[in-house]
Amino acid sequence: MSATIGAPARAAVIGVGFVGAQHVDALHRIGVDVAIVAASEASRAEAAARVLRVDRWTADWESAAVDPDIDVVHVCVPNDLHRDVTVAALGARKHVVCEKPLGLNVNEGRELAAAADRTDRVTALCHNYRFFPMAAELRARVGSGELGALHALRGAYLQDWLLSPAATNWRVDANRGGQSRTVADIGSHWVDLAETASRQRLTEVMADVSTVFAQRPGNAHAETFSRAAGGAEMIDVDTEDQAGLLLRFDGGARGTLALSQVAAGHGNDLELSIDGAKGSATWRQERPDELVISTDGRRETIRRAANRLSAGVGHLAQLPAGHNEGWADALRNLLAAAYAEIRGDRDRAEAVAAPLPTFEDGLRHLAFVEAAICSAAERRWVTVDEVLVGHSMPGVS
Repeated sequence: MSATIGAPARAAVIGVGFVGAQHVDALHRIGVDVAIVAASEASRAEAAARVLRVDRWTADWESAAVDPDIDVVHVCVPNDLHRDVTVAALGARKHVVCEKPLGLNVNEGRELAAAADRTDRVTALCHNYRFFPMAAELRARVGSGELGALHALRGAYLQDWLLSPAATNWRVDANRGGQSRTVADIGSHWVDLAETASRQRLTEVMADVSTVFAQRPGNAHAETFSRAAGGAEMIDVDTEDQAGLLLRFDGGARGTLALSQVAAGHGNDLELSIDGAKGSATWRQERPDELVISTDGRRETIRRAANRLSAGVGHLAQLPAGHNEGWADALRNLLAAAYAEIRGDRDRAEAVAAPLPTFEDGLRHLAFVEAAICSAAERRWVTVDEVLVGHSMPGVS
């Protein structure tokens, strides 16, 4: 049982880049007081606080993470700091909302999952694709048996923000982002959504990965989805730009997944299709308010509307039908669910329709990432359990 907050919660957002700013905006939308923001440099923290309408700022994340006036810490820093910020916050008995991945590797993930298990604080991981209304509707329809016994999960997650060799940010540096980039950064999102929608867990992976650009500018402060400033020193790139994966799930389904951050014309194109004995369903993040259901001889596009959504899903749709809801709305839904759990008043039907991502989920996803990179290096199937019991990918201790 989680310890609940009686008074309105006060949040600290650690990290003010792209995703940190989105957290602040989402928290404002659900009525949470963002008491302080923290960044690596005072000038960045001050500028962000002014733009984001937050009264306090600091360049000392440790002080923000343990501030006695703070109830919830949002970990929105680069991957190499997830472990340190989360450990500090949990040690100060804060609730924690952490961006994925949970840590740099399985060892960090195991430590944080164990810490979460020992505490009565709420700990949540930011896999917000679960919280798109039509993604939750897909989960509900699979659960109702509408598709029949599942035999395949197919899809892709394609981006083009690193198509130019001049594009970079901290994710390109393995010391900051981890030994995997594309699989860890976007592949983990697809796997989380596939597991959530299908109600099957990934067990095994066969992967092929490649790096298209061997060097990129080493500008660690370049914003995600933007190009580095001219004149930055070039650094070697050891992380993958694209990957192709075969997958196996514990319910018997097989999976195929294409991943790329260098696919021209694909801004943030996540697609998941699920094939069953009675029918198939497809959801695409770039057409978020549509779910396509196909059976033998019939194909129907279901559009988001209150009277067409399953029990527990309707609350995720905040706007009238025809008014598109997107990525920022799904993040708002995830944070609303996390704060409802912190208050101890989350509705059971809503929790079933869109379960809150846990640190245990994050640990399994880190194991998937290491399994994929190990598979690519050794050219064989690798199980998630194999990684969890001690097999680690090259370069990870």
